[in-house]
Amino acid sequence: MTTTFKAALIFTSPPYNIGSKQPRTDGFRKHGHYDPKSYGAIRDYPDDLSEDVYQRQQRDFLLWAAAHLIEDGVLVYNHKPRRRDGQMIHPAEWFLLPEVRAQLQLMEEPAWDRGSTHNHSNRLLWPQTERLYVFRKRDGVYPFVNRKDLPQRSDVWRIERSRVRGHNSPFPLDLARTVIQTWSFEGDLVCDPYGGSGTTGVAALELGRRFVGAELLPKYYHMAKRRLEAV
Repeated sequence: MTTTFKAALIFTSPPYNIGSKQPRTDGFRKHGHYDPKSYGAIRDYPDDLSEDVYQRQQRDFLLWAAAHLIEDGVLVYNHKPRRRDGQMIHPAEWFLLPEVRAQLQLMEEPAWDRGSTHNHSNRLLWPQTERLYVFRKRDGVYPFVNRKDLPQRSDVWRIERSRVRGHNSPFPLDLARTVIQTWSFEGDLVCDPYGGSGTTGVAALELGRRFVGAELLPKYYHMAKRRLEAV
């Protein structure tokens, strides 16, 4: 059965396609291992697609999101400039494609300062931030108002990384709450198509929104289901 819906807010973060090529050994970074918060050598889902395939998938996702937003809905797309094969790859390479720009208009780009980094290359600045690319539908009205009661009112958000165990890269609950409070209203439908451990859904229900989500991996689906049922 196919369910059709349109959300007021889609907030999600896809896999970043970091390109891990070696097995992962958890341990201490000073000994050359990956610490528990590292994105390196992710084991739970494919994270080393060819870049062309990955970018086509992300383009198709953005078009899907545009089709599943209400007229004045908002997409908040958590991603970041990545380093791969010695060069930077910016997500603008796919979200500024003509077919995407025909459907979505970029409105904001807050920098999320995670307060830490997992990449300590001596040949690059250490990337401590990610981005929240905020889009409205091309013909829609941007519903944002910079109110005094918002958790964040500038384009730099200092929110520490999540401490939740069991997922490679879960959203901090404060990040999900901030996005939902900023770009939706009570009773709105919030959607997270890359649902992970269910943090967006937990925040949405706590804040009086409705929620719909999806998750590919069974272990994360069941984790999210347990968390949502608890709310």
